[in-house]
Amino acid sequence: AGRCLDCARMCSLCVSVCPNLAFMTYETERLDARLPLLTARDRSVVAGATRRFTVAQALQVAVLTDFCNECGNCTTFCPTAGAPHRDKPRLYRSAEAFEAERDNAYALGLRVERWAMRARVAGETHEIEIDEGGRVLYRTPAMTAVLEARTLDLVSAELTKGAADRASLSLLPCATMYVLLDGVRRSLPHLPAMRWS
Repeated sequence: AGRCLDCARMCSLCVSVCPNLAFMTYETERLDARLPLLTARDRSVVAGATRRFTVAQALQVAVLTDFCNECGNCTTFCPTAGAPHRDKPRLYRSAEAFEAERDNAYALGLRVERWAMRARVAGETHEIEIDEGGRVLYRTPAMTAVLEARTLDLVSAELTKGAADRASLSLLPCATMYVLLDGVRRSLPHLPAMRWS
């Protein structure tokens, strides 16, 4: 117990051992939200039971992929036997490199002066932006949704035109992007953002 690193509170060991300075620690607010499970039925989105989404650790880590050469140093030193260069959110500055990824790819952006983020999830591109009223606008190939920032309470959701009914539609990518976007824009303001129309 005397040698415990207390990783559940803060680790960031990968940040200190990366020879390329690819890892960054960012600060985020704690969050305990209930995300409804959504189903696409009869051309509408139906909210069902909720799933808990919690961010208990205020300090998080992300990887700036432009600097990461996947040398494995972070894996060697990870006290939880993880592979941080693959496990942590991977931020991309190149649109081409971002689109080439299937999962765990994120791009920070500005859309008409609003903060936005894109993510690659199971081969699809998802996007959020924060509007002037502090709401989170979430777009996927299958649906659009509006959530309250800070609580992630669902305001509305509808199927995208031409989208087929699905057994389930998840708000988990939206919640993950929101936490990452909110933390990075507040604690790492020096990171360049892509401009989207």
